[in-house]
Amino acid sequence: MADEFDQASDIEMRERERSIAAQAAKAAASPKLQPTGECQNPRCGEPFEDGSQQLFCGPSCAHQYNIFTRQGNITP
Repeated sequence: MADEFDQASDIEMRERERSIAAQAAKAAASPKLQPTGECQNPRCGEPFEDGSQQLFCGPSCAHQYNIFTRQGNITP
């Protein structure tokens, strides 16, 4: 027979799995960036080589883009 600690662990595990599944569904439903041939950061826009699948020039542009989208300044 499970004691109260085992029961609490089971509840925690079920809630964690439920939260992970909800986040995965939210991520699957959100729009995805598509390569456009230039950096997606609106303050950059550096062109890439033809056929490039890059989204950003580098980590700093990706980080800046994430800040903009979190603040609601641009939509993906």
